[in-house]
Amino acid sequence: MRWVLLVYRIPREPSRHRVAVWRKLRDLGALYLQDGVAALPEDAVTREQMEWLQLSVREAGGEATLWEGRPGTVAEEAELVETFRSSREKAYRAIIAGAERLRRKAQMGGSVLEQLGKLERGFRAERRRDYFRSPLRLQAAEALRAAREAARVSEGSAGTFGTEGRR
Repeated sequence: MRWVLLVYRIPREPSRHRVAVWRKLRDLGALYLQDGVAALPEDAVTREQMEWLQLSVREAGGEATLWEGRPGTVAEEAELVETFRSSREKAYRAIIAGAERLRRKAQMGGSVLEQLGKLERGFRAERRRDYFRSPLRLQAAEALRAAREAARVSEGSAGTFGTEGRR
């Protein structure tokens, strides 16, 4: 497997440039190997995103270089992949727990649609960062589906009770 690395240095001020680069790397799910060195598994999308970030750093008065490479050993690559998987699995566990809470709340008649929408957006973001297809991805999708179904049933019941109460 090949990796694309962004090696960059950006002026401290104004800080908005550093923050924008950091946020974009976070949103992509990049792993910092050290300060100013971020890595992603290489594919057409990650390469394009890293090239865009390289230009952004340069436009902000910084220095940036893109590198392609592979870790020196199989063990180092396995460690890198495991670090990526671990961060996604942590996020998926939080989504599963959140979906379970919302499902229970919906079953008790609570309104959860806004919270559920936020959780689903978070899931879509995690899916985009899940370069190594965590097995928890399917569990998170199922937990969200169950929460959405409970919310649908709850909202349908609330509408029925609300109509009867007005008669």
